[in-house]
Order: sequence, then C-alpha cells, then structure tokens
Amino acid sequence: MAVWPVLPLFMSKDQQWSFFALRGAEMLNIRINVVVDVKKVLSVITTAMLVTTCLVGPAEAVPSKPLGMSMVIEKPVTVHLTYMKVTTTKTEAKNALASDTVKYFDAEALAFLTVYTKNWDMAEWTCLRNLWQKESHFNPKALNMHSGAYGIAQFMPSTWDNYKVEKTADAQLQIKYGLRYIEKRYGNACTAWQFWQDNNWY
Repeated sequence: MAVWPVLPLFMSKDQQWSFFALRGAEMLNIRINVVVDVKKVLSVITTAMLVTTCLVGPAEAVPSKPLGMSMVIEKPVTVHLTYMKVTTTKTEAKNALASDTVKYFDAEALAFLTVYTKNWDMAEWTCLRNLWQKESHFNPKALNMHSGAYGIAQFMPSTWDNYKVEKTADAQLQIKYGLRYIEKRYGNACTAWQFWQDNNWY
C-alpha cells in the first residue's frame, strides 16, 4: 500500500512538483545507500570466512618451518666435461642416478654426478677427472692389451678379484668400484692423482 504525503493546501503546482521530485531523490539515495551497505557487509563476511578457514584449517594446508630456520634453496653447480656441460643440484643429481635412463648417460657425466652426490668438492673431482682421463678417457670398455687392465678405472685382473667384484662393462658399477678402490687405497682422489703423476700408475 503506497503512502502519499499530505501536501499543504497553500502549495502551488510548481511547489508540489518540486516536493515530489525531492522525495523521489531522497528515496533513490536511500536505496543506493542500502545496496552499498549490503555489499560492504558481504565483503566483510567473505573476508572473515577466508581468514577463519586459514586459521582453523588443517595444519598441512599452510607450510610451516621451525622458528629461526629459513627455507634451504639448493644452488646449482656447473661443470664443463669433454663432450658436454652439466648444470645440476644435488637433488637433481640423485634423481638422475636413480632414473631408468642412467644406463644411457655419458660415463664422464655419470662419474661427476656420483661424486657430487657423495659431497666431494670440486678440487677432488678435478683430480679424479685428470686421473681417469689419463687411464681410460672414461671409456668403460678400455682395455690395456699388455697388462689386461680394463674399464674406466683400469682395474687389473687381480684387482677385480681382490675387491671381490665381477668384471663388468657397466659404467655405473665401474665408477662405484673405482671410487671404492681410491678411497680405500689413497683416501681421496687428489692423493691418487699425485701418486699417478709420480709413478704413471695408481
């Protein structure tokens, strides 16, 4: 039911029109203000719901870290090998060594990834690279026809037996056995490389 204002009888027609126009404007302003207020209320409610969800949601939904600890970001390392350049982090290197395609890796790259995941420093890697470049050029099928030395690390026939490992052309296994030999006999690759330079064998 519409309620119309009672107009004073002394108002002229122009005054009466102005009165209705003013009332219409006031009603319009009220409607607009109500809409704006509703939008503000909805905005506040939505924000409150989002904040509440974050606060009371599962703990795993928001990553946390111990106080005083910062997130560790691995810094990649780059090395230039004979046939390629390798850039990797330790995590990437470990994943690569555990992949199904590792058997197709370049033997020199495979050797680097292996010692890098073992936390060897770059100086030791350089010594190992120099040593095995001289011995076999990282060829897992390299064979010394005179001595019978075979593989990347150039194990003598007796070395395979002494270390109780089966002779193999698998580069990954040769690297594993070669590193074990160096660590047991010399302690580190730089000592082995120094011995090689003095004696032309190791």
